[in-house]
This record gives sequence, C-alpha cells and structure tokens, in this order.
Amino acid sequence: MERLRTLLEVRKSYFFQITFIIFIILGLVISSLAFSADRVTVSRAEELAKEQFDYAIDGSIENLETRLGKLYEDLVYLGAYVGNEPLIEERIRTGYLNQRTSFTSIFYYDLREDEFTWYSQRQVPAMTLKADPKFKEVITSNGDDLFMSDPVSISGDAGTYLYVPVIEDNRPIGMFGGSISVLNSDLYRRMLESTNDDMILYLLNERGEVLSTSFNLVTDAERRLSRSIVETTDKYDVRTILSTEDDVIMFEPDARVNGWSVLAKHSTDSVYEAVYDTRWQYLMITLVTFFLSILVGLLLSKTLTSPLLELVQNIKKQQSLEPILLERTGSKEVQTLLDTYNDYSNRMETARREQLSQQQLLLQQEKLASLGQLAAGIAHEIRNPLTPVQITLQMAKEGHGSEEMLDLALSELNRANHLITTMLTLAKPDQAKLQEEWLDMTEFASRLEFLLDAECYKRVTKWELIVPNEMPPFYCSSDMLVQIIYNLFKNAVEAVDSKGADGSVTVTVLFTERDYRFLIEDNGVGMTKDQVNTVGSAFYTTKENGNGLGLYMIRESLKAVNGQMEIESIEGEGTAMMIKIPRRTNV
Repeated sequence: MERLRTLLEVRKSYFFQITFIIFIILGLVISSLAFSADRVTVSRAEELAKEQFDYAIDGSIENLETRLGKLYEDLVYLGAYVGNEPLIEERIRTGYLNQRTSFTSIFYYDLREDEFTWYSQRQVPAMTLKADPKFKEVITSNGDDLFMSDPVSISGDAGTYLYVPVIEDNRPIGMFGGSISVLNSDLYRRMLESTNDDMILYLLNERGEVLSTSFNLVTDAERRLSRSIVETTDKYDVRTILSTEDDVIMFEPDARVNGWSVLAKHSTDSVYEAVYDTRWQYLMITLVTFFLSILVGLLLSKTLTSPLLELVQNIKKQQSLEPILLERTGSKEVQTLLDTYNDYSNRMETARREQLSQQQLLLQQEKLASLGQLAAGIAHEIRNPLTPVQITLQMAKEGHGSEEMLDLALSELNRANHLITTMLTLAKPDQAKLQEEWLDMTEFASRLEFLLDAECYKRVTKWELIVPNEMPPFYCSSDMLVQIIYNLFKNAVEAVDSKGADGSVTVTVLFTERDYRFLIEDNGVGMTKDQVNTVGSAFYTTKENGNGLGLYMIRESLKAVNGQMEIESIEGEGTAMMIKIPRRTNV
C-alpha cells in the first residue's frame, strides 16, 4: 500500500506528467520515422543540398561582384580623366599593376582614332583584341554590363581582359581594358567558395570553358568536369538543379558578367550518405532518450519536483530580498539551494543599502567640493580686476585721477565682464547643440586656414594645415568647432614663441566611420605629467595673463556633443592634442 501511495504521488507531479507526454511524442515520432524515413530523409537531403548550393553560388557571385566591381571602378576612374595622360600614368603606376590583386596590363583604345595606347610592358596584338566578340559588343553598350574577354596569352601568362567603355555625350568614344591573370589573380583563385570539400564550383565563360574552380582537397579526376554536363546546361536560362548517375548539379547561368556562368557539383553519395547515417543515429538516440526519460522522471519527481516548484513560486511572489521558508525541502540539495538563496538575498540587500548610502554621500561631497572650488575661483578672478577700479575711483574722488588710470579701470571692468560672460557660457554647455548644422568640411577648412594664418601673420612660427582631398559632410556647430581648434592652435603658437623661427605647429584633420578627428601638434615647451593631469581644470593656467577657462570651456563643449580630448606631451619637446567628435547620420 505504501509503495502504491508513493507511485500515485509521483504520478501527480509535473515532472512525471511532462515525461509521459514526451513518451507519447517520442512514440509518434518513432512511428512516423518507421513508415516514412526514406522519403523524409531524401527530401531533407535534397533541401539541404539546395541550401548549400545556393549559399555557395550566391557567396561566390557576390565575391566576384565585389572583386570585379573594384577593378571596374578603377577603370571607370581612369575613363573620367581621358586626355590627362600624366594623371592616368601616375594613377596606374601607384597601384593599378599588380598580378595578384589588380591588372597585369592596361590599354586605352581611342575609337575615333582607332588607336591603342598601352600603359604596361605586357601587351597584346591589336588584331587579337579586335577579333574578340566582347571587344565589339562593349563599343555599342551603354556601360551598364560587365564584359570580359576570352583567355588570351600575355607574356607567358593567361589572362582575361575587363572592358570598360568611355562615354561622352551619351556616345562611346573609346574604352579602357585591363587584363586579369587567370593563374595568379585573387579574382580567380579565391572567388569560388564551396561549403565543403565534397562540393566543387566552376566558373565558365560563354563557350563553356572552365576559367576557375574552387579550392578543394580532391584529386584531379574528381575535379574534372565532363563536356556532356556543360552541354546539358546550355539549354537552361534560370538557376536549375540537375541529377546524374554520379553527381547532383546546380547551374546558375548569370554570374553578373556577360556570358559567364557558375556550376556547382556535389557527388550523390556524399549528399545522401550522411543523411542516412544521421537517421539511424537519431533513431537510436530517440530510443535511449525514451527509456532514460521514464527512469529519470520517476526518480526525480518524488525528491525534486515539488520542493523546486514551491521555491520557484515563492521567488516569483517575492517583492523584496527577504528569506524564503518551505514546508518541506525533499533533499539536501534543495535545502542547500534554499539556504544559499536566502544567504545571497541577505548579503545583496545589505550591500545594496550600503552602496546606496555611500553613493549618496560621495555625490553630495563631490557637489559641495565642486561648488566650493568654483565659487572660490569666481570670487578670486572677479576681485582681481575690481581692485584697480576701486583705487582709481578713490584717487579720482581725491582729485588725483588721470586719463591713463581711467583707461586702466575700464580695461579691468571689461576683463571682469568677459569673465562673467564666460561663466554664463559654461552654465549652458548644451547651447552649441542649438547651432548645429551640416558643414561642408572643405569650406570649413578654408575658413579655418584664414583664421590660423591671421593668428600667425606677425609671427615667425612655421605652421601647416593638413586636410584630406575629400571629406564627408559633418553635423556640428561651426562656431564651436572653430573656437576649439583656434584656442588650441593659439595655445600651441604661444608655446613655441620661445623657439622663434624653429617653432612649428601642425593642424591635421582626419575622419573615420565613427568620428572626425582634429590633431594639433607643436614642438614647444611641452608640459609635465602633473600639468597634463590638471589641464582643463577651471582657473588653472600657466600663462601670465590667462584665466584658466579656455581648456575648461573646450572640455565642457566636447561633453555636450559626446566628444573627447586626448593629450600627449613631453616637457621640452612638444605637445599633441587630439579632439574626437562623433559623426552622426540619423539627423
């Protein structure tokens, strides 16, 4: 009776019920596999093979488009400068002739003069090129298609020419051609990428000749492609899967190059053999899992399920990190888990309260310290110009005043007013965001160059502004950017004054995908580590007439736009300051 009662309690547990449901599902799965395993596995094998074929062919074509598109753009670039021979020769000499990554030879054909101009030592007879059907087609094309010649012999190498028409007033006036090595170029050696060693990909030209194959660890006999397979695919103009006695084949007639196609071959045995093996393994695992599920369900339901469910329910009901009590734990493991959770809850609650208290205390102390420092600095800086004003007024009252003294008093009042204006600007660091706009960085560089030149007009200091030839637009406040760069440039110029004509300052504008960068470098007096650490602090300055707010304002302005300022300095050698401001596109 006791065993019967225990069995009934186990049957009521969720774990046993779930195990029983799994048993039913597994039984249905096994029955289904027993009646339709062959059809299912074959269908799955074909579906998997198609997915692998699609993935390999699409990836290879995309690879071809990327690599060939880059070479196509290079030739299009040359076409834009037809007539400017020095620029074309310089461009070709600095990176266009590379057997592995670019062209082995380049020519320009002038349609009006019927004349070839070669820009490489490797050349091909003009009659050989003119006899190529693709050479004639590109003359009448609109420039939207990619045209590649059949392989030709070029100085001991085999290559195919990429033709790019040069269009003027909607009419072709000539073409650029660049040969790509069939044996050594990455375009052919690394373009085709198979998903496994059993699948081989072939790149075919218009005549069905193999231009390249994927890199597989197979024998030459396995790599060989029969002519009958190529002839079978000639009648298909869309992507198609074919089956032969030995192989499964997918043919893609459009490889994005006029007349080129891609063919993928997979042996029939490798397609289906792995699936059959997996089917039997799956059946064995299912049977083992079925018996283990029943056994584990019966053993664990009694000792673990009920206490664990109760623990989970209590945790869900918890509104705070208070200890949980269970009516029964069922096993030492559950009791240990409960004790660990309660201990963890107590420690977390204690730590949370202590951390919150410490954070509030530190925050309050930092606020008071910052406020005291700032107030003391403001009072000190405003009192300095008021002292000569007070003396001047006192002497004027006594009848001893002079025009020079009044000018001095007015100058000091203006200095105090400037200080107050600066403090008001610091109180509104986000004001720069209200003036943000899309900046043409080329025009901005011209404006900046004028300002920097004006600063050094009466100085012997050498300076230089370095900017890229082309820069993307930048969403930022023009005034804020000028203020930051100009102030840092002015500091740099003053730092090199002691070196006379040997002093130099360089301003470099850079950009990445994430940000714009402005680098200001000088060979001036430099700074010590302590000075670098205090740069940007309010009212700290090493200048005789400075107020210590210039770099502080720069830091506050950069905070408003999530910018950064990095400083590297060596005393006696110079300083480099890097400003980084993020680029934004979703404005």
